[in-house]
Amino acid sequence: MKKPRVLFDTNMLMLFGKGINIFDQIEELLLSKPEYYVLNHVVYELERISREGGVKERKAARLALEVVEKRCRVIDVEKPSNRGVDDLIIEVAVKEGFIVATCDRELRRRLRKRGVPEIYFREEKMGLEIQGYI
Repeated sequence: MKKPRVLFDTNMLMLFGKGINIFDQIEELLLSKPEYYVLNHVVYELERISREGGVKERKAARLALEVVEKRCRVIDVEKPSNRGVDDLIIEVAVKEGFIVATCDRELRRRLRKRGVPEIYFREEKMGLEIQGYI
């Protein structure tokens, strides 16, 4: 069986700032150690937040950037000016067969419409859940 591949959205990576180890939880959900990916535009968002965000956001973004550098592969994609990062995440996930890890409700809704498996954060249990992955 092919190794699962997980594509991160910015807000999922920011959970490291809350002390949540998303890698351990993802590996527990998938019962395997997947390959982790981010789009170059997610890295750009984290870099911007690390410079311009509030104190907590800057710290969380810097931590997320360290994690990305150590554990993720960066996918370089061009972003047309009329498209958002969420559009790119959906496009890449559909085309390449990724599971998308996000905390964004609207993105999750759009992923479900396209049949893309998703990993999301459940505030009540302070943990991750998966949907659409067999």
